[in-house]
Amino acid sequence: MSIAASMLSIVLFLAFFASGLQKVRFNPMMSESAEHLGITKSAYQRIGALEVAGAVGLLVGVASKSASFFGVVNELAGACLVVTMLLAVAVHRRRGDGVKMMTPAMALGALALLEVIFRLA
Repeated sequence: MSIAASMLSIVLFLAFFASGLQKVRFNPMMSESAEHLGITKSAYQRIGALEVAGAVGLLVGVASKSASFFGVVNELAGACLVVTMLLAVAVHRRRGDGVKMMTPAMALGALALLEVIFRLA
């Protein structure tokens, strides 16, 4: 595995773990975000739990070879996080949000896609 993929895994772990944890805790800022997006508290917390699980999946396989079990866990977690971010962008678009509101999801999705590509290369 390349150093770039390892570094991306660590950066993505930190970003998704922090973001997911905030959603699970459902602090006031997340409450406003969920309300704006039309998502219930429990659904938003489940999304956060999925982000935390994906982050842990990235970290578990960070030093593993691609063909190993943990390497596959890393690749699947990265792919699932890409899909999660695509869905986040779709929800923002449906709500009529501009690019500014979608940028975090687009950036994290693009980085997760790069991580998967680097791992598979």
